[in-house]
Amino acid sequence: MRYAAFLRAINVGKHNRITMAALRELCDGAGLRDVSTYLQTGNVLFEFDGDAEAAAQTIEAALTAHGLRNAPAVVRSLPELDDLLTAGKFDGFPRESFTRFVTLFRRPLPAEVSAGAGMVHVVAVREREILSAVSVDRASGVEVNGALSKAVKLDGTTRYWHVAEEVTRLLSG
Repeated sequence: MRYAAFLRAINVGKHNRITMAALRELCDGAGLRDVSTYLQTGNVLFEFDGDAEAAAQTIEAALTAHGLRNAPAVVRSLPELDDLLTAGKFDGFPRESFTRFVTLFRRPLPAEVSAGAGMVHVVAVREREILSAVSVDRASGVEVNGALSKAVKLDGTTRYWHVAEEVTRLLSG
């Protein structure tokens, strides 16, 4: 099965620094196949015979063994990403005026999630994703991942919507 892992908390600040070449080698050595990366922020594309949770655990164990800490992996299959993109309607939030995001969670979100967190507009809530938008004139001052993770009391990892689109395109091969 084709998967993408979205790693949280790597290559930000002084901690958890790893080159994408080293990350690919690490994942390949852990048993993932046809490993590639996209950007420097921990987007890993790969083949794996197990399910998404087993893939996440495999990646996390390899990261921990390499000395990276608190870097959870959120894994989605290609069909899940295709479904996300199909559902990802940002009506009323044009890209010229809003920076668009998707925050991916490993576990299902609480049923009561529906409102925004401060300047973050929640566009849609899915079982394990929140689509959001921030006005382009405010986007540089808003930490979307922290705001949404705090609001739902679950750790997530946030990507620009166009990154999720490109990862899905690349995963489709």
